[in-house]
Amino acid sequence: MKITDTSRRILLAGSATLALAAAATATPALAIVPNETTDSEEIVDDEEAFEGVGMIITNQVGSGGIGICTGSLINPRTVLFAAHCVNTRPDTAYDGETFRAAVGFNFDAFPGILNWFGTGQSNPALKVFNINRIFYDPRSLQNPAAGGFIEADIALASLDTPAVGIPMWAMLFSTLPAPEAIDPVTGTGYHVNIVGYGGTGNAFQGSVEGIDFRRRAAENMLGGFFSLSDRNAVLFGAGNSLTQNLYQLDFDSQERNFVQDINVFRDDALPNEGTTAGGDSGGPLVLDAANNAITNEDLIIGVLSGGSRLFNVPFSSIGTTSFYQPLSLYWQYIVETNPYRYVGAKAGNGDWEDPDHWVTLLDPMYRVINADGQIVNGLPTTPEQGLNGTEGDWGAVCVEFESPGDFCTDLATGVTEGTFPTPTPTPSSTAGEVTVTNNRGELDITAIAGGENAASPATFDLANADNAGRGLVMLDQPEEAAQNGEANGVDGLPAPTLANGLPGASGFVPNNIDPVVSADAAVNVDPRYFDVTLSQNGTTTLSSAVTIDKLTIRGNAGLNVASGGDLTSLIDINQFGGTTTVNGELNSVGDYTLFAGMLGGTGTVTAPFVTSITGILSPATMGTTGTLTIDGNLVMSSGSTFLADITASGDSDRIAVTGIANVGGVVGLGIGLGQQVNGNGRQFTILTADGGVTGAFTETTISAILSQTFIYEENAVLMEIEAASYTSVIDNTDPSQRAYAQLFDQNRSNGAVSDIYALDFADTDTIRSTFTNLAPFTEQTVRSLSAQTINTLQNFNDTRMRISDRSEAGGKIAMIGAPLNAVQVGLSPFGQPLAADVMALQSGTETEMTEADLPDNVAIFLAGGLVAGEFDSYPGFAAQSDVTGVYVSGGIEFYPSDSTMIGLSGFFNSVEATAPRGQQVKSDTYAASLYARHRLENGPTIDGQFSMGTMGFDINRQVSFLTGGQTLESSTDDLLISGALGVSWDLETGIGTFSPGVEGRYASVDLSTVRETGGSLGLVIDRQNFTSTQARAGVDFARKSSGISINATAQYVHEFEDGPQLLGANFAQGIGPNANFVIDQADSNWVELGVWAHAGQGPVQVGVGFDTTIGRDTASAQVVSAKASYRF
Repeated sequence: MKITDTSRRILLAGSATLALAAAATATPALAIVPNETTDSEEIVDDEEAFEGVGMIITNQVGSGGIGICTGSLINPRTVLFAAHCVNTRPDTAYDGETFRAAVGFNFDAFPGILNWFGTGQSNPALKVFNINRIFYDPRSLQNPAAGGFIEADIALASLDTPAVGIPMWAMLFSTLPAPEAIDPVTGTGYHVNIVGYGGTGNAFQGSVEGIDFRRRAAENMLGGFFSLSDRNAVLFGAGNSLTQNLYQLDFDSQERNFVQDINVFRDDALPNEGTTAGGDSGGPLVLDAANNAITNEDLIIGVLSGGSRLFNVPFSSIGTTSFYQPLSLYWQYIVETNPYRYVGAKAGNGDWEDPDHWVTLLDPMYRVINADGQIVNGLPTTPEQGLNGTEGDWGAVCVEFESPGDFCTDLATGVTEGTFPTPTPTPSSTAGEVTVTNNRGELDITAIAGGENAASPATFDLANADNAGRGLVMLDQPEEAAQNGEANGVDGLPAPTLANGLPGASGFVPNNIDPVVSADAAVNVDPRYFDVTLSQNGTTTLSSAVTIDKLTIRGNAGLNVASGGDLTSLIDINQFGGTTTVNGELNSVGDYTLFAGMLGGTGTVTAPFVTSITGILSPATMGTTGTLTIDGNLVMSSGSTFLADITASGDSDRIAVTGIANVGGVVGLGIGLGQQVNGNGRQFTILTADGGVTGAFTETTISAILSQTFIYEENAVLMEIEAASYTSVIDNTDPSQRAYAQLFDQNRSNGAVSDIYALDFADTDTIRSTFTNLAPFTEQTVRSLSAQTINTLQNFNDTRMRISDRSEAGGKIAMIGAPLNAVQVGLSPFGQPLAADVMALQSGTETEMTEADLPDNVAIFLAGGLVAGEFDSYPGFAAQSDVTGVYVSGGIEFYPSDSTMIGLSGFFNSVEATAPRGQQVKSDTYAASLYARHRLENGPTIDGQFSMGTMGFDINRQVSFLTGGQTLESSTDDLLISGALGVSWDLETGIGTFSPGVEGRYASVDLSTVRETGGSLGLVIDRQNFTSTQARAGVDFARKSSGISINATAQYVHEFEDGPQLLGANFAQGIGPNANFVIDQADSNWVELGVWAHAGQGPVQVGVGFDTTIGRDTASAQVVSAKASYRF
């Protein structure tokens, strides 16, 4: 309901001019007038509960007089206060030359104000800041009846220096909801705090004690949301023209002193109730979180415009009222005039200098009540009402003298209620009847002497004042938490622009603008200050000189200060993520705090402290080396990471600090670490500090082999990469691992094999498996094939001596073959012959004769066959090596007599064998043999053989190494020498011929040193000669009948040569001694058994055979053979 006022008096009170001497010697008095039970000292805000509320001073340059008001810091550059403090002259008059202004935020502002009065400059240490521009709402002067303070009484001041470390106040731009009812005790239910630097005194006399520059505070209950006209209409009748709504409150008496206090706004006094006085103008009306369920933070809902009194009582005494401009009515003016802009970069890469790269964000100090009744960061969706804010009244205006006729009128409903207690009814009374009326006739309204209203600024003279030695309290700024957001134009609101302050505007470049204050609009420049947040994906590149107030980097955003770029933040820099690359200049007046994210580049970061919490410092770029300069001090907490690149030439990333470096955290190493051989004692200077180094990095284990250590000098930190011995991580029971551990350790300084030290970065299991699988498996195969080939050759010659007969000579050619053989054999690496036909697969009955012009004592033969088998591969591997191949032999045999035979033959053997991990060995053998047999008359038969030739080995080793591999190859031709001598006796029996005998055999292959090619893992292997010395004893059996012949043998073999167990090798390009690999040795004793059957007469003969070994430890052999021959 709107009610006009017909009786009004305006008094501009609370302004006084005090002489300097009085200021210096007066007894301290307090602002905010206390109640009857509280003394004014008790309400001084010496605990800084209301820090961020400051004393505003205006001064005509050259004079000692000052104007005093109160204001609230709403961002680091802006103070919100009341227009009437400054609207007696144009706002451009406050140019710093004619009129000047400042604000001090200490609870005792006097030292700071005195300092400013003398210097005219900001002094953050004293929390006093020079004001470089003042704005006030011109509508405050639009209605002469409002006296310049009752309507649109809103002003903002811009500071020339950011007020760092001083709390900022959030503002509520929604009008508080009307309460459901007005309670007699708690009134509207909204508890508020009032704060200011104005005059003080006592509850009865008002502000009689003057101003002492100290901040004080009191509590009150909000009386309501209504205009002075609404109030006056209840008290005096309609007719007043001051219809803009205000937040109003009254000063209730603790003792219910109705002589002065008629409880004009319905509620009871609070324990710490107080009121405002001159000098409190512009101070905040604070809706506190402690006493209001609607909010979880203290909010400014209005600024003080003035006070009002009844009965001609002193202003600021009990019974008087105060009224505040609701921010909700002027939110657009505040948002537009506020020189501070929170802005952010749009998503995607872009240049700082591109106006389309930027967007304005929602100011984190703006609050509204949403549709759910919750207070949130935001702006209203409808335009401000301003002077038209006359609707939505709530509250109750009362007249209570504690006598019949007391009443209260609810301004929301228009209902008037009698409030004097109803007397106990007599029998003639109507029981239970309650009368509610708006009849105010019972009150002698003439006793109320009109309502006088007063603004609340004050004046003071500082010409000779001093600070009386008062101390200062410095408090840290609370943690800032802002919810930024973009907004587009909504119904009723203009499209966002940088000028109107609505979020979502673009078309600007963040770069601070200091004001040029002039009445000439062409010269005047308004201030603009920027708080920049980079939080969207993408990198912003700065190539020019820019100054802003504050920089925040979040998420995956990137900032690149190019080599020509120079960015200055006047408050601080906070990085919570993303990447900042500084190749130019990045400056912060305050600290640079790297909460998370990465800071890199080769430029200079200037700040008092660069502090890393969990951040990463990475000079230059990833994969390159360079120096990042910190012009200031560096603090690296235990959660920090210094990501350093190093090179094989000894270069490294470096942080160069001009101040003190307190180091901590870990040093991570870039990809360059894996591009060199580490552990050779090279040291890298990773940090220098002109002011000295304190703290220590955490030494970390890079891999199973590599670790880092740090050397701390007075002004530098050096890092060394140490390499542990590979013997510390291997399985020492594995000979191959032991050998390779030695080779890797001794070749670390050998640049020829540097690439193999990529294994330094592998884990223990990978290192072990790599060493095992690199073993030269083929070397075991070489020795096994040497033994087998010699055995084949000697057995073939032995067979020729046993089955050859002069009856086959004379014009005949003997053709010997085994076209149907099938062999399955398992032989030891140094396996010895099983029987004559194991590899050759031939017998005397397979000889086929063709006519040739030969003497009758000369025979010629040709033989061939297939070879297949398997033998043990390498110690520790269960898989067998498979052997396949062919042999061919031919020769001529002489029979000087019936009891003597001499043979000369040529022999070729070609076999291939597989070793573990797919490695292969191919061996070709060429040999010439001389053998002879002589049977003594009625005595034993003596036979012997001698062979000489070459045995070649071609080896292909495919080795895997980490994610790649190498093909290692080698080829050798080695001298072969062998011989044998035996004696036997033929014993004829009725079932066949038994031939017991003994034989000695010797063989050697002069295995030469082999050098592998094909990669750095190739070995030079010092092979030892293969030597075999055997003694054999056994018996042969032969039985011939019509078309069928049976042969059998049983031999006991003793090998005298164990063979080498160690194989020496080094890398083909290696240094240092050989490492020893372990190979298997030969068996010492075993038995060989064999049986053959041959059938056929005439030109066609076939045969089958079976051979086996008994008692061998390293091999087990079974041979099945099939043979066929055709005689021409």
